[in-house]
Amino acid sequence: MNILGISGQERDAAAALIRDGVVVAAIEEEKLARVRHVGMTYSGGLPFRAIEFCLEQAGIEFADVDYVTYYLEPSKLFRRSLRFRAGRMLRSPGLSSIQAFTYHLVESLNNLRQRLRTTRLAQSNISSGGRCVTVNHQLAHGAGAFYSSGFERSAVMAAGGMGDMTSFALLRGAGAGLTLDSEAPFPDSLGMVYDAVTEALGFSLEGEEHKTMWLAPTGENEFDGLFKDIIGVTRDGLPKINLDYFDPSFSAPSLSPLFFEKTGLKPRAKDGALTRVHRNTAASLQTRLEDVMVEIASLYRERTGEENLCISGGVALNSLANSAIERRAGFKQVFVQTAPGNAGCAVGAALYHWHHTLGNQKRSLEKQQVFLGPKFGEEDIKKVLDNCKLSYEYFLTEDKLIAEVAQALKQGWIAGWFNGAMEFGPRTLGARSILASPLLEMMGDNLNTYIKHREEFRPFSASVPEERALEYFEASNLTEFLQGVSRIKQGKRDLMPAAIFGDGLVRVHTVSRTKNPVFWKLLSKFGELTGVPVLLNTSFNLFGEPVVSNPREAVRGFYCSGIDCLALGNFLVKK
Repeated sequence: MNILGISGQERDAAAALIRDGVVVAAIEEEKLARVRHVGMTYSGGLPFRAIEFCLEQAGIEFADVDYVTYYLEPSKLFRRSLRFRAGRMLRSPGLSSIQAFTYHLVESLNNLRQRLRTTRLAQSNISSGGRCVTVNHQLAHGAGAFYSSGFERSAVMAAGGMGDMTSFALLRGAGAGLTLDSEAPFPDSLGMVYDAVTEALGFSLEGEEHKTMWLAPTGENEFDGLFKDIIGVTRDGLPKINLDYFDPSFSAPSLSPLFFEKTGLKPRAKDGALTRVHRNTAASLQTRLEDVMVEIASLYRERTGEENLCISGGVALNSLANSAIERRAGFKQVFVQTAPGNAGCAVGAALYHWHHTLGNQKRSLEKQQVFLGPKFGEEDIKKVLDNCKLSYEYFLTEDKLIAEVAQALKQGWIAGWFNGAMEFGPRTLGARSILASPLLEMMGDNLNTYIKHREEFRPFSASVPEERALEYFEASNLTEFLQGVSRIKQGKRDLMPAAIFGDGLVRVHTVSRTKNPVFWKLLSKFGELTGVPVLLNTSFNLFGEPVVSNPREAVRGFYCSGIDCLALGNFLVKK
């Protein structure tokens, strides 16, 4: 049976193809449309490019699809949105409230029409006996994490922004079943708070929340009391937000004058200087987020007795919070979905329908494969290189290519690395990477200044063979998919100065010899040459663009940046 999952109406659209309960393809629309965070609406009602790839990868036509699963329930979202807006109007009656309600009513109707059009469009393309079904948004998040985790049973926490007007959920998974225990309605939203502060710090709400997170280690927890007043935890173990600190219209996740009065923070222009207050605000927000997530997770563990925890939702992109939960909440194992935001709901909705709705009890107890995107053969790569009239070297074996690239990295070169199937999710895990030596202290600055064109406080990941990780870093279960942070061990700090940020923190990425053998060989070869089998790893993309997905985009990225050499399969191009 073929199930096509789709997600991301307004942003972060994606598609995933599930065959008999196994994910065979998944990709975000942005990687093919070449527009970051693009939603289905941009692409004409469906993520057509992502769908086309998934169908091609599975060797089927749209008409061969048995079910299309949509990542939320449009009518339920519409009703909840109206109830929320009506409640706000009744609490603050007046002309402005009526005008705001009218505006949001029209907006909600338009959104409902768009979502219903999407489901009808999907229904019209699948097999005559097939159906397009909608899935509860929090269940889609939870299913994407639990069914991909390899756990037989687990507590599940889904934390996002607005979702389907529920912003947080606690679930339990056992076998093939998934149960929603409790949820917090919008605006009791951790994601909303983080977005609002991110905006005040001068970063974009279109995917720049991570900048607030990485800014946090450069500041101090000056506003601890304030953020404790803003974010609380209910007796039921759910987040509770003090709305006095937010714009009462909720037309955007904006902070109220009270917040700025208590912090002395002045909203920063995008290119404005980052002051002590900006850094301390980020640090205080991050500290409170971590404490609240840990408290909620701990309470849920005590209530359920579960030993494992899965985390999903947009807030699960916060690596520092994930690691705080792993260290402090008392679970034996913590798993974070590779694409925990809306894109991952394409996988989650399809898996939920397969296991829970259709009742298929058999499920894999292995972690989900992450390399689910486009893959190109030697003929495809050669054709692009020849068409671009480039000089290149071709190596008959990957070992010879690896030796050449490792030597270049040892000499301080920066390498573009394009190998195998593309990753699903926002993390670069060794298929579409920019690589450099962590041994050179200036390398981080070089990457930020001449390649990535981004802020100096943003760290790079450190990729290491999984069997060598404990020689250098403290243990963590979150390193395979780069969903947490670790700490470098005593005596190792001087070995890789470019990989360290904050107080000895490192974004560790462990690489499996069986799951990513070519990248594992490169790390091992670099270790033979230098004594340290670790490479700086960052996403292969130009500033403001999605990660490269095909050889032509890789060549363009190579020549439009300060990358010194480019490895595509067994081909090597040098400047």
